[in-house]
Amino acid sequence: MTHKWHPTIVSVIAVEEGGRLDCCDEDTAHVWVTVAGWSPRRAFLTGAAPFVEASGKKAADLVGEHFTARLDLDDQPGNEDTNGERLEWPELALCPPIPAEWLGGGQEGNQ
Repeated sequence: MTHKWHPTIVSVIAVEEGGRLDCCDEDTAHVWVTVAGWSPRRAFLTGAAPFVEASGKKAADLVGEHFTARLDLDDQPGNEDTNGERLEWPELALCPPIPAEWLGGGQEGNQ
């Protein structure tokens, strides 16, 4: 089976600080993200460190930031992996500005 590895938008929707996902987790800051190529309505909790590194911002300042990552769009995490999954973000980078209508924030008919 051939997998489709494509760049997709990863949006940070919330930040949690002060806890660990599991006993091996060294990162105490975590972000809730949505992945457009998987499902824009489903959020994943993951470590903030790769997002901090890619943006140069503090974890607390990541809410509302958009990134791109090259992900396998045919192999998204299962429902049981939504909280605490150790997801990887290959080629994570800050996304160029995205028009609001692409993110569902535009209002049709108003111009």
